[in-house]
Amino acid sequence: MPEAPVLLVKTHAFGDSMLCTPVVQALMKKKKGTYWVLTGPSAADVWERIPGIDRVFTAPVPPSGKYRYTGFLKWTVRNRKYLRDVAESFVFQGSPAVRRWVRFLTGAPMRSSGGSALGNWEKVFPMKDTDYAGYSYSKTAGVQPSDWRPIFLLKDTEREWVDKLGISGPYFAIAPGGGRNPRDEVLEKRWQPEKFASIANRLGKMGISVLIVGGIGDSDAAELMIDGITSGVLNMTGKTTWGQTAALLDRCIGFLGADSGTAHLAVARKLPSVVLFGPTSPHTLYADGLITSVVADVPCSPCYSNSLFPGCSQKRAICMDSLGVDDTWFSIQNVMHENYSG
Repeated sequence: MPEAPVLLVKTHAFGDSMLCTPVVQALMKKKKGTYWVLTGPSAADVWERIPGIDRVFTAPVPPSGKYRYTGFLKWTVRNRKYLRDVAESFVFQGSPAVRRWVRFLTGAPMRSSGGSALGNWEKVFPMKDTDYAGYSYSKTAGVQPSDWRPIFLLKDTEREWVDKLGISGPYFAIAPGGGRNPRDEVLEKRWQPEKFASIANRLGKMGISVLIVGGIGDSDAAELMIDGITSGVLNMTGKTTWGQTAALLDRCIGFLGADSGTAHLAVARKLPSVVLFGPTSPHTLYADGLITSVVADVPCSPCYSNSLFPGCSQKRAICMDSLGVDDTWFSIQNVMHENYSG
């Protein structure tokens, strides 16, 4: 009789799921078996690339659209018959609603990152707002990764796609958008487009072209940035999948962007990265040594970490406004000095 599968749950978003990947890899190495993943559309691409994951269930979470709850209910009823085979669930998030839903789907015992147990069927390992999120996931899974770098493997078709573009470098990647995911919208994470443009122009004077990356929701920020650029630029915002973006990043010498899914992707692809922080803290979202951070120095920052954004207490995001071009450029120069000899 086949062994009952273990269910790994991280419903959203892309960057948050990336933080789980080192822990999941360590868990699968420690305990051989059949592993399934329950996730949402925004993060499915992360899990479909992890070796050892036998099946990915992509649920409509968080529910969206006109008939969002009807669609969510239909999905739950349709898939519950498969998920009742699960022996145990690891839920790498704290939402009581998600944990109760997983319990309904599986009926199995659970380990989670929740605040307090919802029943005798659950063991919880609460996430601390001041700690790196991966530490909570590690406690939930009962393993310790040897490497905290996120995992995102490329497909051969993605490498072939970028080869056909005929890109000749050097290129430096900039992600001027971010701040949007299915659960939350935090445009306060964004830096001013004219500041990104200033960085791009300084790179241009060094003979380095700029590659602009991001999703379709970042196109507005990219266009505003381009208005101020006088040097070479290739705008791929909204034109690529996550995998194609990763393939493009592999052709770059560095990355600059706000805390976002694209920043986590750059880290996963081992690209030297400078990441800008206003509302969030680098210590809760990136393992030590993986990025160079430029952090706001205002009393109200950071104002949130691994929860929903409470809303800015100021008229505008003074935290991101406070980040200067010169300080950011200094960090970029240091990264390039250490990693680029051109």
